[in-house]
Amino acid sequence: MNDGRRTGREYESRVPKYLAIYRVLADRITTGRYPADTPLPAQRELADEFAVSLMTVRQAIQALEADGLLETRHGVGTFVRQPAFAYDLTGLRSLSQDLIEQGIELETEVLDAQVVVPPEDVSARLGVGADGRALAVKRLRSTRSVPLLLQTSYLPEAIGARIDPDDLRRRSLYLLLQDMGQPVREASETIRAVALSAAQARALKREPGSPALLSIRLSRSEDGTPLVDDRALLVGDTVITAERAVTGTNFAYEHH
Repeated sequence: MNDGRRTGREYESRVPKYLAIYRVLADRITTGRYPADTPLPAQRELADEFAVSLMTVRQAIQALEADGLLETRHGVGTFVRQPAFAYDLTGLRSLSQDLIEQGIELETEVLDAQVVVPPEDVSARLGVGADGRALAVKRLRSTRSVPLLLQTSYLPEAIGARIDPDDLRRRSLYLLLQDMGQPVREASETIRAVALSAAQARALKREPGSPALLSIRLSRSEDGTPLVDDRALLVGDTVITAERAVTGTNFAYEHH
């Protein structure tokens, strides 16, 4: 009977054994079978499962560590790392587009969607006036069931009325705007370090006061009309690499 475990015979190929094991373990990590922050099975257990030597298992583990999928905690053991991704600050792609291009599956949960009178600074950025209204969509973005980002997007009421929040579970907001004939053509973004409030920490499954990055991005149409004011909290224990290119893009950094 096959219980899903693979034996050493399945690795008798031209692919080095450690690399074959690497691929199996990487698949278990990325599909959530080995969740983030959980210990990897003992090396002896893996060696028995794959019918290889401990040295071969260690080679596979070293390769997984080099690729950021595992980390060794001295005196404790080897653990699955929190998911990491690169965030390209120079382009106009959405976060979901960035992650998809890196082969990362993003899960989106729409926590709330309603028309509100937005905060004063949001009203000013969207140009809706002090009494103006906007669609506020709050989403939790996760990968491998690990929360990465808590995002609130404000859209002017006239634009938000044409958005079905359920569509945001499957498609990015930028793509929906493009389908509406309102593609994002420019954006300004500010990123600063913050500490999570109690409510934010609960949503992101972190401790209150944990470090996070707050991204505030205003996206506009080709004629400069504000389309979306985004407030996104990215958890601080997720490695984020800002990829910069030699472009005319201007970056604003705030230090508090």
